[in-house]
Amino acid sequence: MVKCNINNREECCLAFTGAYGVFAITNYWNATDGGEYEQAFNLIEAARKVNVQHFITSGIPDTAAFEKNQFDLPLHSINKTQLENYIRRLPSDSTFVHVTFIHAGFYYQNFITFFVPYTENIEFRYPILSYGRIPIYDVRDTGKIVRVCFEHPERWGHRQTVPIVAEQLTMEEICKTIREVSEQDIQFIPLSYDEALVKLHRETVNNLRWYNEFGSTDERQAEKTKEIYPKIKTFAEWVRETQWLME
Repeated sequence: MVKCNINNREECCLAFTGAYGVFAITNYWNATDGGEYEQAFNLIEAARKVNVQHFITSGIPDTAAFEKNQFDLPLHSINKTQLENYIRRLPSDSTFVHVTFIHAGFYYQNFITFFVPYTENIEFRYPILSYGRIPIYDVRDTGKIVRVCFEHPERWGHRQTVPIVAEQLTMEEICKTIREVSEQDIQFIPLSYDEALVKLHRETVNNLRWYNEFGSTDERQAEKTKEIYPKIKTFAEWVRETQWLME
């Protein structure tokens, strides 16, 4: 086990020396302004310097589409897109032998942290449209899928995108699953973006807006994920396992 400060590139170099692969993750919410981009850049350049063979990083679909619709860009989306584009532009003779871009969905665990229902009436009240489909999965499956990518670089290490999505569901489909498993009469009440800003951070609202306008542009995300890891946990299985809203 090694430890390093990802704000310090030299420490990253020491930590990565001798490693075959790196799965690089940054945290927008814990970084200072511009810090997430700098952290990720440190991870990329440190891994290149010590000749890491397989670099895996987390990203999202290109956010250029946001600009065409003229609403605020989520800052961490900009960071992740810029970094993915930076890696893709690197000359093949001076970068990693294998590269994989992970596009992770919306964690089931978000339902018990920031995306919780109002407990008084058991209602979800968020700015999601009726047709907005959310790509969801159990965050604990992330490492299992990343491991498969490391173990099979000949298949998953050629700069392709690997989605991590178990299901793509509307809020009504999510509520229906919860009702069927927990027998709780949970409902969904859609809010406007302005109404949501009373409760939520603007960055969070803009992230949710993604699911209304762009989150389901690839209808095969779950299918592609199951090609890599067929045992990915469904939402119903997670609700049943965790006993969420059932106690």
